[in-house]
Amino acid sequence: MKRVQYDRYGGPEKMYFGECDVPRVGDGEVRVSVKAAAINPFDWKLRQGAMKLVTGRRFPKAMGTDFAGLVEAAGRNVGNVTVGDEVFGTVDFKKSGAFAEAVVVKADHVAKKPPQLSFAEAASLPIAAMTAWAAVIDRAQARPGARIFINGCSGAVGAFAVQLAISRGAHVAGACGPASRDSARAAGVAPIFAYSDSEAYARGGTYDAVFDTLGTLDVGHGLSMLNPRGVFVDINPTPGRLLRGMLSRRYKLAFATMGIKRLPEIAELAASGTLRPAIGLEAPFTDALSVIADAETGRRTSGKTVLTF
Repeated sequence: MKRVQYDRYGGPEKMYFGECDVPRVGDGEVRVSVKAAAINPFDWKLRQGAMKLVTGRRFPKAMGTDFAGLVEAAGRNVGNVTVGDEVFGTVDFKKSGAFAEAVVVKADHVAKKPPQLSFAEAASLPIAAMTAWAAVIDRAQARPGARIFINGCSGAVGAFAVQLAISRGAHVAGACGPASRDSARAAGVAPIFAYSDSEAYARGGTYDAVFDTLGTLDVGHGLSMLNPRGVFVDINPTPGRLLRGMLSRRYKLAFATMGIKRLPEIAELAASGTLRPAIGLEAPFTDALSVIADAETGRRTSGKTVLTF
């Protein structure tokens, strides 16, 4: 089968289409014929070597984490899906491989695709929605009346975070770029700030939680925006940010892997319209190399970029 892979860590030029055997299915695993795969910044960061201490130096390595498709084989001890089911899910980042004609994953890494969603829409859910869940529900504990500030409220993770927080009855303020202000306002964010208005953020009062989706909000400034019991939630833990955050018990990390067990609930929320994936571009798998490179080098669209098969 054909997949996107690379033989060494580096930039977009390291990617190529390779051929590999259709993977076997083990106990507790399913093989999915991929119909759509969403591109995440995490995918090219892995290829660049950001996690090479974990992913190692055994090549070639496959790319891609989020996908949707049809279950074509299931191993023993699989109870949540059966052959023929339409599913969406994510691949363990240590293996990756969603940018391929088929992928084998643990059965608990997939959930049944809501029939209301296209394969492209379903493929856009996993990492972004799982990260938002870990940050807003698990760490920020969104609840009725809570005040939450989201830096990057219109991005893939930020938009889902807004939707989750508001569905829990929280009030959401946020920062975004000028082109996204209307969509953020329509989603219920108020007030909305420009990224450059960092001194204005705190004038609205203290927050129960500040969620920085971008890694651009100074940790000290974010902590100063909190009430005494508030938390600063970070998903971009650079060494400097970690060091600053370790000085405060109110600094919390959130990771997509914390939300894998929530995939069935994410599916239910998407089916009801509470979570609404936004597609910016659907491109054929044959264009994967150029489309990934465009996204990586800044030529991005508003909404998710999805490869279709």
